Amino acid sequence: MNRIRLAPLAFAVAGVLAAPASALAQQVPVQQGDAAPPPPTTDANAPASSAVQELDAVKVTGYRASLQKSLNIKRNADAIVDAISAEDVGKFPAANVAESLSHLPGVSVDRQFGEGEKVSILGTDPALNRVLLNGQSIASTSWGGDPNNPDSRSFNYSLLAPEVIGSAEVYKSPQANIDEGSLGGTVILHTRKPLELDKNLLTGSVSYGDNDRSEDGKPNAALLYNWKNDAGTLGVLGSVMHSERALRRDGVEIFGYSDIQGAGFPDAVAAGKQGVYPTAINSALFTQTRKRDGVTGALQWKPNESFELTYTGLYVEETFDNINQSRYANFIPANATALDVTDGVATSGAYGDNAETILDSYVRKTTVKTSSNTLRGDWHGDGWNVSGQVGATRSAGGADRIYGLTFRGNGGYDYAIDHRNVGVDYAVPPSALDTMSVLGATVNRYPNLDKERYAQLDFDHDVDWGPITKLRAGVKATRHSTAQDMYYDSFPADPNTTLGAVYGGSTPGGYLDGLSVSDDMRHWPRQSPGALVDYVGGLPGSDSLAPSYGSSFDVVERNRAAYLQADFSGDTYRGNIGVRYVNTRDAIGGYQYDGSAYAPVRYNKSYGEWLPSLNFAYDLSDALILRVAAAKVIARPRYADLTPYVNADDNKLTASSGNPALDPYRSTNYGASLEWYFAPNSVLSGELFYRDISNYILQTLVQQPLHNNTYDREDIYEVTLPQNSGAAKVKGVSLSYQQELGGGFGVAANYTYSKADTQGDYNLPYNSKNSYNLSPYFEKGPWEARLTLGWRSAYFTQIGRLGANQMTDAFTQLDASVSYAITDKVKLQLEGTNLLDQTYYSYVGQESQPYYLYKNGRGYMLSVHFTL
Repeated sequence: MNRIRLAPLAFAVAGVLAAPASALAQQVPVQQGDAAPPPPTTDANAPASSAVQELDAVKVTGYRASLQKSLNIKRNADAIVDAISAEDVGKFPAANVAESLSHLPGVSVDRQFGEGEKVSILGTDPALNRVLLNGQSIASTSWGGDPNNPDSRSFNYSLLAPEVIGSAEVYKSPQANIDEGSLGGTVILHTRKPLELDKNLLTGSVSYGDNDRSEDGKPNAALLYNWKNDAGTLGVLGSVMHSERALRRDGVEIFGYSDIQGAGFPDAVAAGKQGVYPTAINSALFTQTRKRDGVTGALQWKPNESFELTYTGLYVEETFDNINQSRYANFIPANATALDVTDGVATSGAYGDNAETILDSYVRKTTVKTSSNTLRGDWHGDGWNVSGQVGATRSAGGADRIYGLTFRGNGGYDYAIDHRNVGVDYAVPPSALDTMSVLGATVNRYPNLDKERYAQLDFDHDVDWGPITKLRAGVKATRHSTAQDMYYDSFPADPNTTLGAVYGGSTPGGYLDGLSVSDDMRHWPRQSPGALVDYVGGLPGSDSLAPSYGSSFDVVERNRAAYLQADFSGDTYRGNIGVRYVNTRDAIGGYQYDGSAYAPVRYNKSYGEWLPSLNFAYDLSDALILRVAAAKVIARPRYADLTPYVNADDNKLTASSGNPALDPYRSTNYGASLEWYFAPNSVLSGELFYRDISNYILQTLVQQPLHNNTYDREDIYEVTLPQNSGAAKVKGVSLSYQQELGGGFGVAANYTYSKADTQGDYNLPYNSKNSYNLSPYFEKGPWEARLTLGWRSAYFTQIGRLGANQMTDAFTQLDASVSYAITDKVKLQLEGTNLLDQTYYSYVGQESQPYYLYKNGRGYMLSVHFTL
């Protein structure tokens, strides 16, 4: 398999694309009105999309039509699949693709910033599930919201405007002809094709969005135009979009917990007290304006029924400029005067006049630019189908600049925490600006670059071998590279500069409303972002940053895959069986300190995997379908986990590092479902799933000899690094119900139970044991309305500060939408999201030990949708 190279395969694909075109001069074009039947679908990456193509010709619109399309995709699939379809051209059911996916059984999302960004499928980590656009990867980089959470293989769901999506399918059981790399499931997003749409179609929307915690609303607009010739052989589609969202997150943060004993508390304070204490309590204010401008295009040429050439392209530019401001009591044990411990936690205490109060602000300038271009050719012969694809995708993101300025003041305070109730009372009033002086300033930037080139050939041939009706085979080569660079410097600031020099007013009205906090935490002085940037940017050396080699890395990953799949069917059954082989070669670069300076290092890692799969569907009756599925799957390690960095504390003899020797996660997956289509546009189904995961990557503590750069000697360090040291079993059941009740009313609902058993009793990230969705709707005449209630139980997210076992509490999301069709061409719509303004609550280990409490506010959107 190592001999399958990207460049030769690309040339081979180019030959497939060009050969049929060169022969067209010898063929008579199909004239308008010819009755030749459409060729069989050969999209190896999205087998269920044919159902979408058939239904697009039916002029039925609205939410009920969306449910019908989705149900047809599910029913006609060979695998275990759930789907979301657009209500009409340019109108997806939710303003965020991740939010739409969250309505499906077994799918849940994380909403730390107020909208769905991380999608978990059947209890698995979002980074271990792949998202494909028209069957291909799309490059993804972060906006730099958390530099301590390096770029992983997660998909940036904010990238795609919902207007360009026709359908989204979640494959919970894999097929050999779908790209590998997912443990829980694979999401395939489909964009529109010109020849599937009406001639001279013009559709779009104009909207205005607001949030009750943001100061200003923001406009949004999208426009899609489709043209095709009278013969239906040539089509061009183009769309443009602009969206903005003003985000304000009010929060309380505790910077981890440490052991009381040995921390340095006065003997009179800590004597006889066992447990942990909060290291700091912070009032946080995060504001951000998210802007997205994008264009998409498609060109489709189908001169006859034997050949089709399609180009799809996308370019999106996003800005995520934000300001993160904090005022926190920095609990230095030596300044403590009292400490009260309840159930092993210091739930209240007092600190004397020398105690520190910190006020800091970080202004981030961030731009993410993403492009994707694919050329695909399909040739249909007598019982043969061949398709070839070549393409490239690129994303450049990260933080362009982060300006930080920190002030420090002294004065006593006391605190108390009790579950979700947190209070700090300060002795020094926030209006005393001259008591806060500059502690330091920082500037850093960390650009990310992610890109991939791919080439793919797929073949299928009709056969009559008893139950086997079709053979499929294909090869694919990809070259994926990702890199992160870090530049950082700190600058001495004039300690005589007080907060008044950059004062930007007090916290906004309604700050921390809905949270149980002390009044002192609600009111404090902010820094002016403009004055901060001017001050820090004017410091000597702030425009020439030093590289931070320990946080810089690059990974080049080459994958070569081949598959063979047999489709089978009979009077009452259908399915497929196949095997996929993939060889992965990683070249991993970074820097390590050699005792005198950072030196570049490079490691190579390769492995091959055989991945068999089986999907079987049996019609117990015309309305009852039984499905079973089994497969071996893999998910590759996060890029950041593979890096060879080592960050060491030479005094404490502790360190953290990556691990270039990591193997992929491996899992054996089983699934079964029973689906009863008891009435039109209705279903009652149950799904059982089981994931037996090995090679789970965990952060482990090992002892290793390292060079102590501070004292120029070799010491034994306690090193925290990722290793393949875990195993897990995820098992559960998912129930789904959908029905039209009559009179325009209907309902869709689902429930998922997911239980994870792990070796070593660790938590699986993002696995909620229980979750459900309930969506009643009404659609009659010009009116359409629906409610969507989603709930998920508590789940583990990550290891946070100071080794905190960070959990996120149960979360309820209530959204609503109502629309009125003014004419058959114009619709007015009002949407509300997060109507309960639910608190995003994280805790450490036990619910009574708070970690984060965030409020993101309610969102509202007024839209006008039109079609001409």
